[in-house]
Formats: sequence, structure tokens, C-alpha cells
Amino acid sequence: MSRSRFCSTERAGRALLTLPQALHHAVRDYPGGATAIAAVDGDTNPTTLNHKLSLTNTTHTPNIRDLELILDLTRDQRIVEAILHPIGWVGVDVSDLRETDTPRALLTGIGDMLARESGLTLHLSKSLDDGDIDADELDEFELLAERLVHAVFRLGAAVRRANREGVVYG
Repeated sequence: MSRSRFCSTERAGRALLTLPQALHHAVRDYPGGATAIAAVDGDTNPTTLNHKLSLTNTTHTPNIRDLELILDLTRDQRIVEAILHPIGWVGVDVSDLRETDTPRALLTGIGDMLARESGLTLHLSKSLDDGDIDADELDEFELLAERLVHAVFRLGAAVRRANREGVVYG
């Protein structure tokens, strides 16, 4: 088993995470962190929540209530991916399309992702021929593939919205 050459923060942006990792990073990235999340809830002690989200603490673990609170406040896709990916499912949230999520902008983003995915796929293909698959590259490929599916579904939602609104893009 090879050891990852990335730190926790870099890995969070390059690979699908486990549920504890996803919760940890979602809360860390949320403005105000665990303290802000605990304040919204009112019944949660911020120190206890921090202990539950620590990747090294094994005596406290998040419960379903913590999961629900964190997911509701952060709406962090990494949590959904961590829950669904191990069972072969993909979850896509299209409920929060922004004004900037126009079909053209989403197509541009998909094009950029496809270019990155193409280079990585070519590299993985060569690695498969050599019998030497790098775990970090495989992780990155899985993440990009899942993000591409998300982007395509968001594009579909944006096109439906534009169609309903009769928007003309020129």
C-alpha cells in the first residue's frame, strides 16, 4: 500500500473522502467552524462537536443528529459523496442554482473538467498498460468523474430553468 503524498487539505480537494473526513472538512470550511454550527443549534457544545470531528480522536464520534445539522448548514457535497459513493450511488443537488449558473457558464466549467479528465484518463490508461496504477491518480479520477456527473445534472437544471423562463442567451 502506497502512502499518499498529499496533506489532508490537499487530499480533500483531490479525492473522495470518508464520512469522518468529509464532516471534518465541511465544518472547518464553514464560516466560524464548529463554534458557529453549535451556536445555530443551541444544544450542541462546540468543544464536544470539535472532538467528534477530530480525525484523531476515537472516543467521540458524530451521531446522526450531528450529521443532519452539519449537512443542513454546510450543504457540503463531500458529505453526500462520502455517504453514497461506497454503495455506488451519486447524489446531485440542483436545488440551489445561482444566477451565475447559466447554461453557458456551466458548459464552460464542464469543458474545463473534461480537459482535465482527458489528461488524467490518458495517464491512467498508460498506467494500466504498465500495471502501475497510482492510488492518488485513481482517487483524483473518481472525484473528477463524480463532479462531472454533478455538473451535467446542474446544466440540465439550468437549461430547464432557462426554458421555463424563456431566457435567450446570445
